[in-house]
Amino acid sequence: MQRIGAVLLSAMLTLCLSELSVQSQGINKSRGSDPALSKSYLSQASYYSTDLKLSARQMDSVIYHTKKASAMKKKMTADQILLYERRVLRRFLSEGQYEDLFVYKNLAEARLLGEKAWNEMLSLNYVGKADSSKLFLRVWTHIHTVLVAQDYYADNPGLLEKYLIEIDMNSPACLYRYYNNGERKPPAYNYYRSDFLY
Repeated sequence: MQRIGAVLLSAMLTLCLSELSVQSQGINKSRGSDPALSKSYLSQASYYSTDLKLSARQMDSVIYHTKKASAMKKKMTADQILLYERRVLRRFLSEGQYEDLFVYKNLAEARLLGEKAWNEMLSLNYVGKADSSKLFLRVWTHIHTVLVAQDYYADNPGLLEKYLIEIDMNSPACLYRYYNNGERKPPAYNYYRSDFLY
C-alpha cells in the first residue's frame, strides 16, 4: 500500500503541476464537453484516451463495455454499474493507466473543491492572502489525493479507510482546521501538519 500511495502521490503532483502550468499559460485542450459531467469511468477512459495512451484494442473494449453498461442502466443501480465499469477497466488497462484514469478524472473536481475550500478558509481567517502559493498547492493536492483514493480503493472499503487516515496525517493544518470546525490539534499530536510553507 505504501508503494501504491507513493506512486499515486508522485503521479498526482506531476499532473497537478503540469495542469497548473498549462492553465497559467492560457492553453486549454480542445475537447467536446466537460469531463466532470460524467460519472462513468468508461466515459472518462474514452475522454482521456489520448492522455492514457489507450491502444486501438483498448478503445474497442471501452466502446463495447460502454454500450453494455448503457444497456444495464434499466436493470441495475448506478453503484452496480460503476462497480461493473471498475472491474472491466481493471481487466484491460495496465496498472499505470488505471491509476492515471482516476488522476485525470478528478482534476476538475479537485480544482473546484480546492478553490472553494481556500476561499472559505480565507473568509474564516484560517489562511491569509499573503500565505504561500505552496500552501494552496498542498491544499489542492490533498483534496485531489483524497478523491483519487476514493475511486482507486472503492472496491476495498477497509483499505480505503486505512489509506484516508494515512492521507489525513499529512494534510495541511489549515485544512484540518477547516474540516473540523476550527478545532486545532495540539502540537504534540500534530507532527506532520504545518501551517506555513516558505
